[in-house]
Amino acid sequence: MSIHRAVASFLKNAGALYLVQIITLLAPLLEIPLLARTLGVSLYGQILFCQALAFTASLLVEYGFGINAAQQTALARGQTAVLNRLVSQVMLAKGLLAIPMVALMLLVWAVGALDDNPWHLALLGFVLAYFMAAGFSPMWYFQGREQMALPALLDAALRLLGLGLVALWVRGPQDFLLALPLLAIPPILSMAGLLLWCRRQVGPLHWDFAGACVQVRQGFHFFVYRSATNLAITAVPVLLGVAAGKRAVGEFAPAEKLIKGMTSLGVPFLTAIFPVFSRRLQGRAGVAALRLPLLVLLGVAVVATLGGALAWQLGPWALDLMLGAGYPGAQAVYLVLLPLAPLRILNQSIAMVLLIPAGRARSTSYVVLLFSMLGLAVGTGLSCFYGGVGMAAGLVGVETLLLGVMLLLARRTVRLA
Repeated sequence: MSIHRAVASFLKNAGALYLVQIITLLAPLLEIPLLARTLGVSLYGQILFCQALAFTASLLVEYGFGINAAQQTALARGQTAVLNRLVSQVMLAKGLLAIPMVALMLLVWAVGALDDNPWHLALLGFVLAYFMAAGFSPMWYFQGREQMALPALLDAALRLLGLGLVALWVRGPQDFLLALPLLAIPPILSMAGLLLWCRRQVGPLHWDFAGACVQVRQGFHFFVYRSATNLAITAVPVLLGVAAGKRAVGEFAPAEKLIKGMTSLGVPFLTAIFPVFSRRLQGRAGVAALRLPLLVLLGVAVVATLGGALAWQLGPWALDLMLGAGYPGAQAVYLVLLPLAPLRILNQSIAMVLLIPAGRARSTSYVVLLFSMLGLAVGTGLSCFYGGVGMAAGLVGVETLLLGVMLLLARRTVRLA
């Protein structure tokens, strides 16, 4: 592919993804006033806790295929037989990885560990639905083929449809059980639709147990990186709920959702650019090949810093508008947590634009895992004394240290080129 066609393809995908991202951002932002005000702090915190639990469990099933399999898809462009084998292996690998997690969830329910909650059976179904939708989505395939726009639009449209039904039918805490399927069914439909779409492109899938095991073995380092990155996001409400109570989760989550929204602004760019640099740096990481990634990272740093300054001015106003009274701790959490957005964008960009495409997945994965665990540990420890503000301070402090280490890894990659 010529450089002009590559740039045109990237701009087309990135532009479409940013349009979809605007739609996608509306869903969690609309969810805050719809659910937080309607259900109250405790029930809203219960939903957030279950969602975080499901997403945390799905990390094992996702297994870093969003990077590793997407990279393999990008390198196999136009080879239908190779793509069919890849999709078959990855989906079987996901099924094998899901078995112990589903068994564990069913065991926890069967032994009565949740019997103190009057909605324990409904919450189990809610967690399982989110777990399956997050774990088995084939978005990685469309990312590798640089065809993310329509699949992402389908997912965003279904999420908005679910929230629209929540706005129509959920009127108060008495409708808590109705809110659960309205939130869980859209991601399940999205996952199923994308699987059918993927099968239509690559053909019927087949059983390849040996190939699935190879995918699991080869993808381990990508699993470590992706799990560590997602763990730093999805496990926070779970740990905060255990350490400081569900009310702390309800106050922390609105600020965190705004920060996630800011961080996710980098996702379309990284999603579109990753296959490009995977091909560009595959097997060659000379100084000339690294020049463009370094320029891209410099641009990301400038934009992320300016975005953080703008968010400092607008964020408190947005929280007041969405929450109203009843969430006094959300403002304080937001101001402490705000630096996490540009820091996380920079760290993810260094990994996805330079280190992983240049063959540094192993060292990158272990560094990110170490600092993710450290951030959760420090944040959880501080939250025991300072609630959501303590969690925010711990996460920001450790993310700052991670940026320093990622810059050192980038410098070493350039020097060894």
